[in-house]
Amino acid sequence: MNIKLKKVLLNPFALFLAALGILNLLQAGFTTLNNDEAYYWMYSKFLAWGYFDHPPMIALMIKIGYSVFHNELGVRLIVVLSQLVALSLVWLLTDKNIRENKENILFFFMLVVVLPVYNIYGFMATPDAPLILFSAVFLFFYKKFLEEESWKNTVLLSISIAALMYSKYHGGLLILLVIISNPRLLKNFKFYSAAFLSVLLFFPHLFWQYSNDFPSVKYHLIERVSAFDPLHVPDYLASQFFFHNPFVLVIAVWIMIKVKAKNLFDKSLYYILAGFLIFFFISSFRYRVEPQWTSVVSIPLIVILINNIEYKLWIKGYFKWVAIVIFPLFLFARLACSVDFLPVSFFKNEFHKKKQWSKDISSLAGDRPVVFTNSYQRAAVYTFYTGKFAHTLDNLSYRKTQYDLWNFEEQVHGKEILYVPHFFSDYYKQHLTKQVLTGGDSIFTRIYKDFQSLQRECVILSNDHYSFSRSGINSIHLKIFNPYPFEINLKHKELPVVFQIAFLKNGIMEVKKNLELPDSISKMNVGDTISVDCKFTIKDLPAGVYKVAICSETGILYDTFNSIFVDAKINE
Repeated sequence: MNIKLKKVLLNPFALFLAALGILNLLQAGFTTLNNDEAYYWMYSKFLAWGYFDHPPMIALMIKIGYSVFHNELGVRLIVVLSQLVALSLVWLLTDKNIRENKENILFFFMLVVVLPVYNIYGFMATPDAPLILFSAVFLFFYKKFLEEESWKNTVLLSISIAALMYSKYHGGLLILLVIISNPRLLKNFKFYSAAFLSVLLFFPHLFWQYSNDFPSVKYHLIERVSAFDPLHVPDYLASQFFFHNPFVLVIAVWIMIKVKAKNLFDKSLYYILAGFLIFFFISSFRYRVEPQWTSVVSIPLIVILINNIEYKLWIKGYFKWVAIVIFPLFLFARLACSVDFLPVSFFKNEFHKKKQWSKDISSLAGDRPVVFTNSYQRAAVYTFYTGKFAHTLDNLSYRKTQYDLWNFEEQVHGKEILYVPHFFSDYYKQHLTKQVLTGGDSIFTRIYKDFQSLQRECVILSNDHYSFSRSGINSIHLKIFNPYPFEINLKHKELPVVFQIAFLKNGIMEVKKNLELPDSISKMNVGDTISVDCKFTIKDLPAGVYKVAICSETGILYDTFNSIFVDAKINE
């Protein structure tokens, strides 16, 4: 065997990395897809420069892996390999004198295997996986740029910035915190050059956002914001405490307080760790923060701890015991994800019921497309495990998704479909058929011979602010157009369309009133636009300020919003 190759293969770091890679490959191959993974797999079937929720990097990674293996392993293959690259770069971010001590390799991997981030995103295909990879890439080239401001490092830094932004929008916060930690970058011509080139590389995604009316911007910055909920703050604090392993996070914060950053790069790590946690703590006052939104924190967390592993004699012994106690628990949990042996609903619902559930729905649907409601995950899981077409519709109780941007609604129009709602209202229970699936779960279904829905924005409001009265009759002028390449039958036998005006406060519908159209209007042909004045009363709505929009009911489908939201004042 070649001496250099033998040296690499027997390197402790390479051995640990290979062992971790094999564990993640086995997990990836023998674990059913998570709900969101199936959704991102759907992304990969329709490659684009952007998607409703995220940039396209995860779709590209899944596309490459799935071209090799047409199964769960294929969906996750590149994610598994990406973590190995990311960890190699994180190790290179540590101080050189630390890396020269082979014993520290053991402590490095002890930290890795007890952090939930690396246990979850070592095999699960979600946007956090490329975010972690390209955060490590960005920090690696930023460190190189600080050491030598060459044009080579400038170009590599710009490419890493673009790749980071193509992974997940949280990468923008990482870049901002690095700049805040080193304001002199704002006086550096080569850094501006890197920023300019990265914007050019990111331009296709920006153009995609523009072409689709900025769906991601609206969703993340406007639609996702809810009224203040006091439970969101403690929920955030608790989730972060455990997501980053309290036995690890507490020591890292303590070291940051006790040990001053030695250089600009170490300072950036301090700013990233503290900045992410503080930023999303503030955000928790506006909406619920998902634990994984701070996954990037795992990189500075490890580097700070490894660089200061000698700070106190007890630290090494402490982390040995943390690894001895915590790692077996993670292995047990990971096994429970792959093998259905625990009577725990979380594991069963997240991983173990998917294949049989899809098979049961498929047997009910036959060759018909399936239309779900308020669950992009169900539609994606069904398609992955059956290979059959599925669509999902959403209303006020849910949110828009990538399914609203695809032309799937057109593909089910006029078809015979199986309808499977996600919620079981009394009305649904009366008008749909109850089906008992394998394992005892129940669903309600209905077959429509000639399906139609009205999901798209098709109503133009003439004003951006309205004033209505609780007493008397109010009137509102509407322009209704047909946004589809087919006729809309307003008097459809099974799914007639009824327009309504809805009043909302803090995102909750207070009341909605039917808007009568002239009897002469029964159909809207392709390209048609009609102008109507509709009357309604709101005696049961208290005076105050509301958001108002036009929604519709299409037979059994209800609370579909067909206009933008505008302000309205209700007077006595």
